[in-house]
Amino acid sequence: MRSGASLADDSRMAIGGRFAQFRKRTPKIEDELPPEEDADLSRPLVVFGLGNPEERYEGTRHNVGAWVIATMAKRYHAQPKREGRVNVARIEVHGRVLHIAQPRSYMNESGGPIAQEAKRLKARPEQVMVVYDELDLPVGSTRMRLKGSSGGNNGLKSIIGALGSQEFPRIRIGIDRPYDAGAPVRDPERIANWVLSRPSPGDRRILEEAVDRTIAAIEEAVLDGYEVAMNHLNTTPRRPDAPEE
Repeated sequence: MRSGASLADDSRMAIGGRFAQFRKRTPKIEDELPPEEDADLSRPLVVFGLGNPEERYEGTRHNVGAWVIATMAKRYHAQPKREGRVNVARIEVHGRVLHIAQPRSYMNESGGPIAQEAKRLKARPEQVMVVYDELDLPVGSTRMRLKGSSGGNNGLKSIIGALGSQEFPRIRIGIDRPYDAGAPVRDPERIANWVLSRPSPGDRRILEEAVDRTIAAIEEAVLDGYEVAMNHLNTTPRRPDAPEE
């Protein structure tokens, strides 16, 4: 025969089981997202800033996409937290939810982490915005496109392969390239040294202005959609001394 203490324990477990269904459950992000068929494809749901994750790369030209995310997080008093293979924060822009994130991988391997986070958020490719640096634009020049090929960018190749689509919006921020007697340098080693180095104080100020414009464009895309943001961002005048594209 079972003891009275044993029977009492069984009774408590049974009662606990009945009341478990009434306990408050902490909602997951996934629970708050609209069904895929109701997704708004004209605005971003998540913005990724590309860069390399180690501290030694902070402030380098190649991490200007990551600057955008860090600056947005600071302005919105958000603290990105680790979620899988990205650091992500949830903010509200004009009353709309936006997720801002940086992959925890090196830039050339960004695709896997981005696809994983997009899946968690139930984001379609059209709702995934990517911000990254561009050698073939003058320093501080900004350009938005809604889709397209990788253009030889290994980070974009990785993202296109992982998402299985080229139809995701992206913003490029120009970092230019080194020159020899006015001729653009093409040597891979010198290019690598250039992108992984920190810009001069003058170029840093120009890039910070570009980061501000990019954030304004992201906010405008959330409020009014990609087309409006793209028209404004792509017509931003360049510096008078900037070379033609």
